[in-house]
Amino acid sequence: MLALGCARAAAPHDPVAASAAAAASAPALSPRAESVARADALAIAATKLDPMQAAPLFVEAAELRERLFRVEHREADALEALELWGQAAEARRGQRCAPALRRALLDAEVRHDPVLAYRQVAAERTRSADARCRALADEALASLAAFRVPEPAVEQAADAGLPSAITSEAAPSGGPVVVPDKAGVKAEAATIGEIERYGAKDAARVVVHVTHPALFEVRSLAAEGSSGPRLVIDLLNVRGKSRGALAVGGLVERVRVGAQPSGTRVVLDLSQPAYRRVFYLPEPFRLVIDVSKQPPAGFSPQVGGARAVRRVVLDPGHGGNDPGATGPGGLREKDVTLDVAHRAAPLLARELGVSTLLTRDTDTYVALDERTARANAFGADLLISIHCNASEDGGGKGVMSFVLDGSRDTLSARIAARENSASAAAASELANALSSVLDRSVVERSERLAELLQRATLASLAPRYPEVPDLGVRRAGFYVLAGATMPAVLFETSFISSAPGELRLATPDYRQKLADGIVNAVRAYRDGR
Repeated sequence: MLALGCARAAAPHDPVAASAAAAASAPALSPRAESVARADALAIAATKLDPMQAAPLFVEAAELRERLFRVEHREADALEALELWGQAAEARRGQRCAPALRRALLDAEVRHDPVLAYRQVAAERTRSADARCRALADEALASLAAFRVPEPAVEQAADAGLPSAITSEAAPSGGPVVVPDKAGVKAEAATIGEIERYGAKDAARVVVHVTHPALFEVRSLAAEGSSGPRLVIDLLNVRGKSRGALAVGGLVERVRVGAQPSGTRVVLDLSQPAYRRVFYLPEPFRLVIDVSKQPPAGFSPQVGGARAVRRVVLDPGHGGNDPGATGPGGLREKDVTLDVAHRAAPLLARELGVSTLLTRDTDTYVALDERTARANAFGADLLISIHCNASEDGGGKGVMSFVLDGSRDTLSARIAARENSASAAAASELANALSSVLDRSVVERSERLAELLQRATLASLAPRYPEVPDLGVRRAGFYVLAGATMPAVLFETSFISSAPGELRLATPDYRQKLADGIVNAVRAYRDGR
């Protein structure tokens, strides 16, 4: 592609020649490790400066990464360069043209799509009133003239690299979309914050943080030409700056963000057609976009009385800087849950031949959004999230299990609020919002797993701890269960908030009996009980 500001096009029919010539004439690159470190240091330093001071640093970092891409042909370098060029364009604002054009051309080169290059450059030319920018764009367009697409919409694209119009509903993906109630949406514009990406071969999750509740629209675009299928989400009355191409990998190749007249558009570039599930979490407000090769209503196939259970995810609650509930003697929930999971996992493998994934294997923090994403990506047949219960008055006794569903139970909402680090109202809002689109077959299987978990755990505890009561199966809006494509249960093992409960949870024997209960429940579920 044309290297703007570095070389002129060698010939109209060869848009790559100028960039190659520039790379050849540039000073020799330092060793890769030094170049990457230099680019990263420049980018970090730029984030601490005001925009005008930051722009040259972003440009230098982008040029380093782009040169690495041309020498070593690693796509990761190109994606880093794309993001840096986008940051340089955003920092320059009124003088964004050159970095924006560099980004557009590199993006199209990575995609092997000169038609896209023409469209993006034409859009940038239309956007800019600067004569120098238009001259640079004209130079690039001349070298890409053979790939010009004559539709008038080409030069009206709302943002480089983003679809200018949504015209196709020949969806590569279908599935439920849950939007917030309009009454809860504020009149003032919201702003996009962090965008989390969890990618895998068969499933992925993208989480878009927004400052306050916002409405959104979801559309799908089938593959067309050299462009793969795309999932497009328009966040209405939401501000957000262009982020370049945010790499994901696997089913979602990248995420792109750009401004639209009505708000902000988020585009997921998919590697192949996929099913979607799009919903929101209330506090803090964030949009969750799940895509999968499997339909959202998937569940373990059943043959006769038995159920196929090949993969199980155990989710030890809390971790890292989130200790969870703490007992009166200082015992931490995060330590108990991890130990119980470590005891159950090898038994599942040895006794049942089940592949088991722990969402965390050490004392590390894993976001609630990521835990479910890992379970979906693993292709799990069951998800069991392990926790310790707590009460405000320091009492409590018994074993309790939860499934994701609507509930008017105040106690359930309070427990969900504690585990979600949100309000009870938010837990209720989530449960009520999702209850209308939850697949009832998955809910029923979750309830069955929860019933078996209660029964197996109480049977395991009874010989030594007969006083532990069965508090039954309940329903509530737990964030960690939202979006799970398999039967999923949140297991409140015992009350760590009471002195007797803490003493029991501190003993290896009690923890082992809890682990045995989990294993026996999975066994019973698999056997069709």
